Amino acid sequence: MAGLDGSSGKSSEMLFISSSDIKKADPATRKLIRSHVMRGRKVKTSAPNKAQRMPIRRTTAARSPAVQVQLQELFDKYTQLVPGRVGSNFSCIDFPISPVASKVIFPLMAAISFPRDNQGWLYLIDVDTAALHITIFAIESFIDKILRHQVNSVNLPARLHFQEGLRLLRGRLLSEDDDTRISDSTMGVVLKLAGAAHFDGDFATSKHHMNGLRRMVDLRGGLDVFQGKYLLEEMLRCDLGIAILNGSDPVFYYRPTEPVINYPERLLVASHDKICFNDGIELIQIMDHDLAIAWQVLRRFCFMVNVGTQTQRLMAPELVYETMTAVTYRLLHMHFADDSIAEAIRNGLLAFSYHIFLQWQDIKLPYDYFPTTYKDCILGLENIDGVSSQLVLWLLMTGANAVFNVSDEAWLRKYLREYIHRCQVKNWNGMRDVLKSFMWIELLDEQPEKQIYELLQLDHGKTESGN
Repeated sequence: MAGLDGSSGKSSEMLFISSSDIKKADPATRKLIRSHVMRGRKVKTSAPNKAQRMPIRRTTAARSPAVQVQLQELFDKYTQLVPGRVGSNFSCIDFPISPVASKVIFPLMAAISFPRDNQGWLYLIDVDTAALHITIFAIESFIDKILRHQVNSVNLPARLHFQEGLRLLRGRLLSEDDDTRISDSTMGVVLKLAGAAHFDGDFATSKHHMNGLRRMVDLRGGLDVFQGKYLLEEMLRCDLGIAILNGSDPVFYYRPTEPVINYPERLLVASHDKICFNDGIELIQIMDHDLAIAWQVLRRFCFMVNVGTQTQRLMAPELVYETMTAVTYRLLHMHFADDSIAEAIRNGLLAFSYHIFLQWQDIKLPYDYFPTTYKDCILGLENIDGVSSQLVLWLLMTGANAVFNVSDEAWLRKYLREYIHRCQVKNWNGMRDVLKSFMWIELLDEQPEKQIYELLQLDHGKTESGN
């Protein structure tokens, strides 16, 4: 029989309608249901104002002149999010991909049209229990190392999630079902493990997982099978980050039978195009041909991002992915003599590419190879005649932004001050003009590089007062 529980008639009370059979409710109950439905329909909503009626593509860009966020926002967002135990409460957990997290993981996102489902584009936790455990472990590790500054601490709950995720993954890999063993979901979990190890500074483990992904890709039929999937983009981003910071060969686009994708046609520079030739033409003329093309493509990409930000027009995500892949993999395949201008420029472009495509905001990962190599390249330029002071300043600022912790590198602060003086830079606007004449993205670089410049000025003031 259908009936009412708590039918006092007061509108402020919550009414519950229960039913134990399939018969229709009595007339009084049906009347009550209709009254509540109509009450919801009659609620008046205010007409959207002009700003609310604007297309999302435009308002997103207009609201995002800078993408730097405070890491404390992440701490507040996720500290209470991760459960302390594994159990039935999983069904009630929601792991939102917040705008704050997105800006940290992929700062360039504010410049592109990103239509993917916010709940599904990054994590597999809605459909994969192993991915859920590994994600919890990764979030806890991020909070410990970056937000709590507990580098050597042991987070027992996080380790338990990690072990459970591994147990589930092993069971899946030992399955006799080939579709399960090399499914997108399984590959996504392995990719999460590679990314977590890379973030932790564990090169050997991250490379081990990437080699496993390489074998899975081969079993699936090659990279072409994954075209159009976000899984491919994330595999390439992880592969590139590991290769750049450790000086290792990438696992993708490394074989002669797997050529790197073509440069985006719209970024190739025509002979009459002035975008990439007005500045630095002498530098381009002395470059290796392949290196010069990579420079011009990346510079034009920066130009398009800057114009899109100013005109509130967002870039297609495919252009970002294609530029990252075509430029960065080619740079990894190039080789030039040590202590040469070409090698310094190649490493400068690698650092800049890492910064705009791969770096999590301003987080520096604990690797020594690339910072050491980059420093040696810059110092080696002192022995080469005719090197532009402006180029060295751009290389130094790119390194400060992407590679080094400026406060920990006395040599870097010394050289930055020296080349600021050589370039006759008097203020931040002068510094910005030098950087923009080479390669610069306002959306990503205005705030952090201005902070670096102000830090140098503060240091200089302290030095003079001390004298």
